[in-house]
Amino acid sequence: MELVYYKGLKDEPYTTLNIIAESVDQNYRAVRNKFYKHREDLKRFGILAHEYVSIIGAGQPEKIWKLNEAQATFFITLLGNSPKVVQFKSDLVLAFMQMRKELDQAKLNRELNKRANIGLA
Repeated sequence: MELVYYKGLKDEPYTTLNIIAESVDQNYRAVRNKFYKHREDLKRFGILAHEYVSIIGAGQPEKIWKLNEAQATFFITLLGNSPKVVQFKSDLVLAFMQMRKELDQAKLNRELNKRANIGLA
């Protein structure tokens, strides 16, 4: 399972509450309640983004909360230190580092291609 996503080169990588709950084997509602309890603290690290996702066969769309790297790092510290949570903390930090590296390389490649194309004109 992917832990970190991004939409485009200019967008910030993120993870979701759903991914966090599933990865630490905790009930989604319990994770979401902890999120709402600490919402104001999480806002210190950026805008709390979400999107609505329709689930086939279900009624209303589900609200998917997206956490940037700082928000996710802070939030996972609130989940305790069971072996599963500690492993996830490590995996999530590495996933954000890898994603940042990939995005930096993609941005560099894009800039190099721009410069090469300017030289051709």
